[in-house]
Parts: sequence; structure tokens; C-alpha cells
Amino acid sequence: MAAQRPAEDGRGSEGDNFRWRRATESTAARSGSIKKQARLPVRTLADVLHGEDQNFRKLVSLLSELSFQIVAEIPRSLGTTEGVNIYGETQTAIDVWSNELLTKKLIKSGLVNQVASEELDEPLQGVHGEFAVVLDPLDGSSNLKTDNLVGTIVGIYHDTKLPAKGRDLLSALYFLYGPYVEAVLALKDATYISVGAGKGSGYERFLTSGDPHRLPGKGSIYGIGGSKRKWIPELKEFVESLETRKLKMRYGGSFVGDYNQVLLNGGFFAYPELLDAPEGKYRLQFESNPVGFITEKAGGKASTGRGAVLDVEPTSIAQRVPTYLGNKDLVLEYEDLLKKQGTTER
Repeated sequence: MAAQRPAEDGRGSEGDNFRWRRATESTAARSGSIKKQARLPVRTLADVLHGEDQNFRKLVSLLSELSFQIVAEIPRSLGTTEGVNIYGETQTAIDVWSNELLTKKLIKSGLVNQVASEELDEPLQGVHGEFAVVLDPLDGSSNLKTDNLVGTIVGIYHDTKLPAKGRDLLSALYFLYGPYVEAVLALKDATYISVGAGKGSGYERFLTSGDPHRLPGKGSIYGIGGSKRKWIPELKEFVESLETRKLKMRYGGSFVGDYNQVLLNGGFFAYPELLDAPEGKYRLQFESNPVGFITEKAGGKASTGRGAVLDVEPTSIAQRVPTYLGNKDLVLEYEDLLKKQGTTER
């Protein structure tokens, strides 16, 4: 069956167009209809970052290389440890391994003066470097026993003391470990999606069309965490409205895995305020700010239900906030519903 080309009216996402190009290349190569030198041009993440600061490029390239080391280690480090993190969560062996790999390599690089991780009590201090990095080393690690999606979430600041506001981020990215490794990188003006299918090292291994990705204009997916019986009434009402509009539920319990569906297909994603947890689940520094930054740079909106995620003044490194992400119109609609019901005053 021939690959279906994305619409030419600009509505097809960067990810859609990249996948179409790869599919048509592969099909044509198998049929012998094109020669190797006639293949469609594909850029790397290194090309996208060509005009950026040299040390920033080195940092992204290092993180890219480490992502492949993590995905290679996952099958060898399944199982749990006797340790718990500062949130009281049981750590898997790969949680501990990934955290040690990332934090040690970042400090040793000389590029980073501070590293804060979801798996550490306090940020680590480097002697040299101009960047501060926040990490969720392995998001969704509890999914590994069922061989489901996991990923690494990263926020990058320049000469900023942690904890920090999301609005001060220089860049954010996540690596999604599935059938292939995907990198989603946001800069100050755009979000880019790339696939780890190339040769070379570091960010040279991530292939991309080089076109900025934008959330599709009309959402088709929603995903919401937390027990449904603990949802507040306004959220239940909103979900009923989404289903009336034929949005499909997609939720697997990995933040980056679930959110990536909304980023590519458009829609609404949340780990919300709950009746017994008004602050939600996601950590502002390690999860909500980086993914909120990616969302905004892709043309979407990131909200706590009371305002922009990126504008929250941090009170601690472990702070949690309700998190609502996706198409602007849907997130604004939910904010308006909360205001109408007076929920934002609770």
C-alpha cells in the first residue's frame, strides 16, 4: 500500500511530513525506482542547531548520545531496588542507573554548573559551566515491566539558579524510547521532532525534516491521569464534552508517551487537580515546565488551571502543580470552565 502524503495546505505536522518522506524513500528504494544519490534530503538535529551557541550544541549532542546509552541499558536493568526517591516512590534499577549516568556525565562535561534531578534530594553543583539542567531521568519507568513507553525529560537554563521559573528556560527536550528513539526539542521560537535513525554520534544521529512542528489545528486525542472517581466535577463535565466532540481517549501512564500523542495529533492532556491531591502529581521543575515549554513553542498552551505553567514562581525543587497541556482552544475552554464554577478560588 502506498504511503499517504500529508496535506499540502500546511496542516500536516513536521512529524507527519518527516515520516511520509522516510516511508516514500523506503518504498521507492525497495522497488528500485530511485538511486541512492537521488533520495530526498534529510537533515539532522545538528543541522537544525547549526546557528546556535557552540556550548549549547555540545550539551544537546551529549544528551542525545546519552539517550542511546539509556535505551540500550533498559533490558539489562529491569527490576526494582530497595531505594525510594524524595517523593517516597520506589526506584527501579534503571531509574538509579539513568540518573547516575546523566548527572555524572553532565557535571563532568564542564558545560553544566547545576544539575537537579527527580531522583536527587538536592541539585548537584559543578565547578565549571554556564548551564543549569533539570532532569526526569526515566519518566514512566513503572511501565517497563509491561514493555511500554518511557522517556527522558530535560530542561536547560542559562546561568540560572535552581529552582527556576519555566519562563526562564533556554530550551527543553524529551527523548521517547519506543520502537525507535524520538527527540522532541524546543528552542526559543520553535519545536522540532527528530528520529534517531542516522549515523554518526550525538545529535547527528537524529534525523529531521528541519521544519518546526506545530500542534494540529483540530485536536483528536485526550488523555487524563488520576483515578476518575477523584476527578473534580468540572473535569468530569469537560471530559464528557470532549467525548461528545469525538475526541478519543489515549492514556498509558507515561507522561512523555501519552503527551507525544497529543503533540502529534492535537488534543488535551492533563494530570489534573484531584479531590485528594489539589496540587496534582507532576513536578514543576522536572516535568511540567519542560513539557509546558515544548507545548508553547509548538503553538499550544500549558496551564495549571489558574494560569500559565511557565509563570509559576517555584517554592521548592519538589513542588507539584496541576498540569493541562494541548491545543490552546481546549486548554482555554477548561480554564474558563474552572473560572465559571469558581474553582480557581479554591
